[in-house]
Amino acid sequence: MGAVSDRALCLRRFPYSESSLVVRLLTREHGRVHLLARGTYRPRSRTYALLDLFDTLELTWTQNPRRELGELVEGRIVRRRRDIPASLPAFRCGSSMLELAHIGSLVGQRDRPLFDLLERSLDRLCEPAIPAGITGAGFELGFLEVHGLSPALTTCASCGGEAPASPRSPARAAFSAGAGGRLCAPCADQARAAGRRVGTLPLDALDAAAVLRPFATGTGGPIELESDLLERVRDFIARFLDYHLGTRPRTHQAFLAAENRNAPR
Repeated sequence: MGAVSDRALCLRRFPYSESSLVVRLLTREHGRVHLLARGTYRPRSRTYALLDLFDTLELTWTQNPRRELGELVEGRIVRRRRDIPASLPAFRCGSSMLELAHIGSLVGQRDRPLFDLLERSLDRLCEPAIPAGITGAGFELGFLEVHGLSPALTTCASCGGEAPASPRSPARAAFSAGAGGRLCAPCADQARAAGRRVGTLPLDALDAAAVLRPFATGTGGPIELESDLLERVRDFIARFLDYHLGTRPRTHQAFLAAENRNAPR
């Protein structure tokens, strides 16, 4: 068994016996890893008070190919993020990020873009000037981007051309999660003929998401959105994400239990 060291973020924790934990971690170079942390509740342990959610860690562990779990040897805290558990909106947002990162990562498969996105987004949750909702929506857009699922927001997802507003609804444009996002009228008709569900989304929500995208990918700064518009942007991004995941994350259930915020009125 060789020792492995890497930067890590704790995604989930499970009690094991009276003093140990089983942890699932996203690492920068080794993808998702599952480790047994023996005696981590004992004050004299080298991993005591180490494995908190939201913190960036530097860990060393051993891995036996014949065992499902590696074994944590030691570690240190690179960045402690105490501000996240102290704020309910930030805690909810951070918990959703961790759940999505767990869903979107594979054991042993390196995913440096996802790790960097998660770490950057957790850092933003510690900045009081950036609303947690902006950070959360940005993370979900970035999550779609790193998995090759980013929706078309300004042009047609099918033909790549312009996708103007619907003649019947001047403030809305055709949109289909199954077809990849915003659609022009001819491509919307083709998508319907192929059996895909096609609806419409408000132009202001699509435009706001397009402005938010550079922030999501780390190439731009935060933007300001009115609370109602932010809720509608979060709504359609979460529904688009759920469609492509094929499941609804637990942290989305309460938010999406409400009626579709972008439905025509």
